[in-house]
Amino acid sequence: MKNQIYFISLLFLFMSPQLNGQTNVEVSSPHPVKELFLSSIEAFNNGELELFLSNFSSDIKMYGTDGMYTSKDALRTRFKVIFQQFPNKRMEIPELNLEILSNEIVLVNFQWKLYPMGNGPAYSGIGTGLYILKNKEWLEILEVESVTEVDEALMQK
Repeated sequence: MKNQIYFISLLFLFMSPQLNGQTNVEVSSPHPVKELFLSSIEAFNNGELELFLSNFSSDIKMYGTDGMYTSKDALRTRFKVIFQQFPNKRMEIPELNLEILSNEIVLVNFQWKLYPMGNGPAYSGIGTGLYILKNKEWLEILEVESVTEVDEALMQK
C-alpha cells in the first residue's frame, strides 16, 4: 500500500508544474519515448509478447482495467492470456501526448481503443504512463489505465 501511495504521489508531483517549479512541454516532434510507446503498440498488435514487454521496467506498477500488476512477470502472465484469448486483437492510439518533465522523466498521456476481435466493437479508454531514463534506456515505471466507453455489443447481459 505504501508503494501505491508513493507512486501516485510521485505522479501527482510530476503532473503539477507549480509544485516542482518546472514548465511541462508538450512534444510534437519524434522523441525516443514516443517511438518506444508506438513500437510497443505495434508489438501488441502483432502478438509479439516479449517485444511488447520490453517497454516496461522489471518493477513496473500498472493499474490496469482489470486489476493491479506490480512487475514485468505479472504483466507477462496477464498479456500471455490476452494474446492467447484474442489472437486478432488490435489497439489504436487516437491521441498521444508527451510532457517532458526533465531530461530523464517523461509523462505520456494517451487515448486508446481496443478491438478484441480485430475490428468491430471496441473498448475505449485513457491512460497515463511515466517513463524514466535509466542506464541510457527509457523504461515505463508506472501506468494507469481506465475504460471510458464500451461498445454495446461487448457488454455482458
